[in-house]
Amino acid sequence: MSPLSSPAGATVAHVTSPARLLAPARRTVPFLGRTAERASFAAWCEDPRPVSVRLVSGPRGVGKTRLAREVAHERAHAGWTCLDVPDGAEAAALAAVPDGAPALLLVDDAERRGPALADLLRTAARGRNGALRVLLVARDAGVWFDRLAATDPDVRALLGPARSDRALRPEVLPGQVDARLVTAFVGPYAQALGVPVPRVAVASVPGGARMLDLQAAALCAVLRSQTGPPAGVLPVDVSDALDELLEHERWSWFRSAEEEGVLGGTGFRPEAMDALVAAATLTGVRTQDAAENLVRRVASVVPGVQDAGRAGVARWLLALDPARALPARLLDPHLLAELTDTPDLLAACLTGASPASARRAALRMTAVAAERLDARCAEHGPALDRLGAAVAALPPEHDTLRAVSGAFPHPSLALGELRAELASRTLGALGAAPDGARLAEARHDAGVALREAGRAEDAEPHERRAVSQFQRLAGADPRRFRPRLAVQLAHLAATCAEQGRYEEARDLAGQAVALLRLLAAGDATGAAWPELATALTDLAATTAALGDPAAALAPGREAVEVWRRLAQENPERFVPGLARALAGVARWLVDLGRAAEAIGPAAESLGLSRDLAATDPDAHLPGLGDALSVTGSALVEQGDDEEAVPYLTEAVATHRRTAEENPGRYLPDLARSLQALGTTLAARGETREGVALQLEAVEVRRRLVAGDRDRHLPGLAGALSGVGATYSRLDRPLAALDAEREATRAWRELAARDPERYRPRLARSLTTVSASFAALRLGDEAVAPASEAVVLLRDLAGSPGPDAERHRAPLAEALRALALALHDQERFGEAQEVRGEAEDLGTPMVRRGN
Repeated sequence: MSPLSSPAGATVAHVTSPARLLAPARRTVPFLGRTAERASFAAWCEDPRPVSVRLVSGPRGVGKTRLAREVAHERAHAGWTCLDVPDGAEAAALAAVPDGAPALLLVDDAERRGPALADLLRTAARGRNGALRVLLVARDAGVWFDRLAATDPDVRALLGPARSDRALRPEVLPGQVDARLVTAFVGPYAQALGVPVPRVAVASVPGGARMLDLQAAALCAVLRSQTGPPAGVLPVDVSDALDELLEHERWSWFRSAEEEGVLGGTGFRPEAMDALVAAATLTGVRTQDAAENLVRRVASVVPGVQDAGRAGVARWLLALDPARALPARLLDPHLLAELTDTPDLLAACLTGASPASARRAALRMTAVAAERLDARCAEHGPALDRLGAAVAALPPEHDTLRAVSGAFPHPSLALGELRAELASRTLGALGAAPDGARLAEARHDAGVALREAGRAEDAEPHERRAVSQFQRLAGADPRRFRPRLAVQLAHLAATCAEQGRYEEARDLAGQAVALLRLLAAGDATGAAWPELATALTDLAATTAALGDPAAALAPGREAVEVWRRLAQENPERFVPGLARALAGVARWLVDLGRAAEAIGPAAESLGLSRDLAATDPDAHLPGLGDALSVTGSALVEQGDDEEAVPYLTEAVATHRRTAEENPGRYLPDLARSLQALGTTLAARGETREGVALQLEAVEVRRRLVAGDRDRHLPGLAGALSGVGATYSRLDRPLAALDAEREATRAWRELAARDPERYRPRLARSLTTVSASFAALRLGDEAVAPASEAVVLLRDLAGSPGPDAERHRAPLAEALRALALALHDQERFGEAQEVRGEAEDLGTPMVRRGN
C-alpha cells in the first residue's frame, strides 16, 4: 500500500471505521428499487408450500445481502422468525426456530459452506409445522449449487425454484441515474456522522455502477465535508470511491491502534500496520490465541512488530475484525497489494494456521481471483498466484478441499489446472472411504476437472470407476443415484470424445440421453433438463465426428430447443449451452453443404457468444472462438471469402488466447482455425500469409501428435492435405507432392485402423499425389496412386446404402487423374476408356482444401 497519510475529512475525534456504515445489517441508507425482486420474494414467502428455497446471486457489491436482509426485515415485521445462519451454525439453525412459527433462514456466502448446508436442507425437506423459507446468497449458482442439488432427491427438489432465479444486475431502478442515488445517500450518511449534508456533483460510471460503489461515493463526500462546512459543491467520482474510502479506513486503523496503545513502543511501527490488517483479513481470526499466533508469524516477515506487545496487537485485530466487518470489495485490493508487496506474507499467515483459518484464506483468495477474472479487471496474475499458494496450504481434509473447489468460478480458462489439482487432492483425502457416494462424487469431480484441464487420459480411470460406483448405488437407491449415473455417463462420453474414441463416446452419450429422458419426464422440478440438453449436444457432436453430420442434426436441434426454453427462465445460467448447441448445428449444416441454412444459427451463436465473452472472458472465450470459426466457415462455403476473413482472423486470435491458457484442451482449436484462415487467404491470392498459417497449423498438429498420436493423427493428416492442395493451386507441384505424400502415409495408417471412416480420405490423398506426379511430368509414378484411389472409390461408390452417392464425385476426380497419367505414358486406349467412365459419372464436385 501507499504510505499512510491523513485523507481529507479525517479528524482525531472521529476514530470509528467509516466503512462499517456500509454494512447491510446497519441499514444506514434507505433501500431503493428492486421492486420486481421484492415482489417475487414476497410471493414466494406467501406460497402455500411448507418449505422452499430461493437464491440471490450476482457479483460483489450489487446489493445481494442487503436485498436478502430486506426480505428478512419485511418478514420479521409480518411476525416471522428470521435468522442469520453463520458458517458452522447450520446444524443449530432449525432447532432455534419455534415449532409452528413461520420462519426464514438467511444463508450468506452459501457457496463457501460445506456439507452442513446440505444437511440443513435435507432436514428442512422432511417438513415441519409452519412455513420455512431458506434464502441462499452467493456470487453465482456454480459448481457448489450443482453439488448441493446432487446430495439428495429431496434437496434437489427444494432447489428447483432457485434454478430460475436470475442474477442481480447493478441497476436497481428502471432508467437508473447514478448521480440521483448518490445524492439520496448523502443525507443518511451525514446524519449518521452528525455533520451537515453537503451538496455533491457526481461523476457517474458509464453503464451504471454497483450499489456498493454508489454508497461509498456518498460516504466519501460526507467524510470530505467533515473538515468544515463545504464552501460549494463537492465533486464525487464513483469510479474512485472505493479507493478513497480505503484511505479513510487506513486512517481509522491508525487512530484506533494509537488509542489502543499498540502503535509504536511494544506494539508495532506504522509501516507494519497494513500487513497486519491484511493478515487478519486473509485468515479471519476469531480467537485471542489464533490472533496472537498470527501476529507472531507475521512478525517474522514484517519488520516493526514487537513480540512483547503481541497480546495487545491481537486484541486490536480482533476488535477490528476486517474480514467480517468491512466490504470485501473495499478490502481485497488492500489484501492483494500487501500479499504482492511482501511475498513471504502469505506463507507466514498460513504456516501453522488452524484448518479453519486455512479454509477461510483459500475461500477469500478464491473470491479475490474470481473478481479479477471478471472483464472489469484484466490483471489477475498476482491473485491467481496467491490463490495457488493458499490452496497448497489447505489441510488434506475432504470437506474443506471440496468446499474450496466448489467455490471456484466455472468454467474457467485460468483456473483449470488448479481446479484439477484440487479435485485430485480431494479424492486422495478420502483414501479407502467406506462411503460409496462420497467416493463416487470425488471421482466424478476429479475426472471432470482433469478433462477440462486438457488431461482426458488421466480423467478416464476416475470417470470409469465413478460410473461403476454409481451403477451399484443406483441399483440400491435408484431415486437418489440414477440422475448421478446419467450425468456420469455423459461426462465419460465427453472424455472418450476428447481422446478421439467417438464410437464409444456416441454409445455412452446415447445411454445418458435415454436415461435422462426418463428422468426429465418424471421430474417436476425440471432439474434433469439442463443435463439432458448437455447430453444431447454431446451426442450430436460425437455423431458428427464419426462422419455423419446428417444424423447429428436431430439431437443437435433438439438440444437447441431445450436450451432455448431453459435460457428463457435463466439466461445467465443457460445461454452458454444454447450458444454452443447453435454453433454445433451450424457446423454440421456446413459439413452437409447447406451453408445458407447454417448462417442463421451461426449468427445467433456468435451474437450470444460475444455478449458472454464481453461479460466473462475467462469462462466464455472458447465458445466465442467456436462461434467465430463456424461463422467464417459458413461464409467461405457460400463463396463470401471477403466477408469470412475477419471472422476467421478473429477466431485465430481468440484461439491463441485460449491455447495459451490451456494448451492441452484448446491447441486443436487453434490448429483448426489456423488451417481455415490459411486456406481461405491462399485461395484469395494472399499466398504468403495463407501458406504461413497453414504451415503453422501443421506444426501445431505435430506437437499434438507427439503427445497423443492416436487422437491427433487425423488432424495432422488433414492439415498436410490442406497444405498440399494449396501448393497445387499455386502450381508448386513438388511442394504439394512432399506434403501430400506425408499425408498419404498418415491416411494409410488411419485407414488400416478404421477403414470405413478413413478410406475415402486415403483415396482423395492418393488422387492428389497422382496429380502432383503428373504435373511434374512423372507419369510413370502417377499411375499407381491414381489406380489405388480408383479401386478404393469404386468399392465405396458401389456399396449399398445412402453413402454410396457421395463417393461418385471423388471417383470421377480419381479417374480423371488416372486418365491423365495413362495418357502421359502414351497408353491412349486405356486413358480414353478411363476418361469415358469419368464422364459417365458427371462433373466432379469441387471442394476447397481438405
